Amino acid sequence: MVLRFLPAFLFIAVFMISMPSWALDVKTIRFGVHGDKERGVIELSAPSKFRAFVLENPNRIIIDLSDFKWKVGNIGLPVKTLVKDVRYGILGGGKGRLVIETLSPVMIKSAFPIDQGGGQPARIVIDFSKASGAVMRETSQQTIGDLGNPSASQAKPDKKEPQRSKTPKNKKLIIIDPGHGGQDPGAIGANGAYEKTIVLAVGLELRKKLQNAGYQVEMTRSTDVFIPLRDRVRFARKKGGDLFISLHADSISRSDVSGASVYTLSDKASDKETEKLAERENKSDLIAGIDLSHQEDDVADILIDLAARDTMNQSRFFAKTVISNLDGDGVDVLDTRFRSAGFAVLKAMDIPSILVEMGYLTNKREVERLSNSSYRAQIAESLKDSIDRYFQKR
Repeated sequence: MVLRFLPAFLFIAVFMISMPSWALDVKTIRFGVHGDKERGVIELSAPSKFRAFVLENPNRIIIDLSDFKWKVGNIGLPVKTLVKDVRYGILGGGKGRLVIETLSPVMIKSAFPIDQGGGQPARIVIDFSKASGAVMRETSQQTIGDLGNPSASQAKPDKKEPQRSKTPKNKKLIIIDPGHGGQDPGAIGANGAYEKTIVLAVGLELRKKLQNAGYQVEMTRSTDVFIPLRDRVRFARKKGGDLFISLHADSISRSDVSGASVYTLSDKASDKETEKLAERENKSDLIAGIDLSHQEDDVADILIDLAARDTMNQSRFFAKTVISNLDGDGVDVLDTRFRSAGFAVLKAMDIPSILVEMGYLTNKREVERLSNSSYRAQIAESLKDSIDRYFQKR
């Protein structure tokens, strides 16, 4: 395979006279196939902020980072790779662009930087896999990372990213929040399944059912990426959601325990087990280096505000509706009570919010059921019916 570097080199050469010397070198790019995903590793001479997203026609992964000098030699590609070509160019404004063209539509499963150390250079890691249909359309709208907002017109080979349409006022907006993601796998099941994978699958299924029923839907994540808890809350509030549903699957030391449960926010946990669960979920940000323990505990102050009481009451009503529906639709339920604790992800106090633990991955039977697409669709249908009932009553 011949990589077409020449056009990009000529594009850069035009600007070399007026630009300062580069502080960043792209040293090597390598690809590997690992089971259900492929990984691209970009070695850099220094750390760089970046953003990554995908586009279609042609299918490609876009990686924007600081201006760089290209020092890559030949790129070896593995057998049966999705990678077709690699190009690069200048965006302007101190930014450069890498383009990984693929043979078919792809989705980014995770994208993260690795600092230099231990004799290894700074790196950017992109995990991706084949995608199609609705998954591709949603992925193409998602940007991973933050490098400002360079104009797409400056990068002539690439089209402007699609923009989300505004939510019509006559449609209810549901925010679906699949927990964990990226470098945070969540609980690991008795069969090796990751919580992040199961909850994303249920979230995508629920989105499809809700959209078919006429709802507007936004997801905090639709691919395997890590999003800090407070960013999930900000996302829900910025979108102006009418309901917020955070999807999870639990783990416990006892492998015989099974059943779904539903949680709402409160300043005091309803029981010790729920308190420990909230602590585990709230600490998930530590995986990405975000320490919630030093942040201001604003939950108690917010709860004093009587305006928030109505939202909490609606959350409780919604939680009871979900519990009742799950139990009536053949989904195992841990008990008939909903529970409450100080979950950081439920702090959107103006949006009725619940956290659904769909079962215990440490229970072999339950994790096998949650790994089955038919059972996940059953849960999604039950959640959709619960949302219908909530709005009929409220």
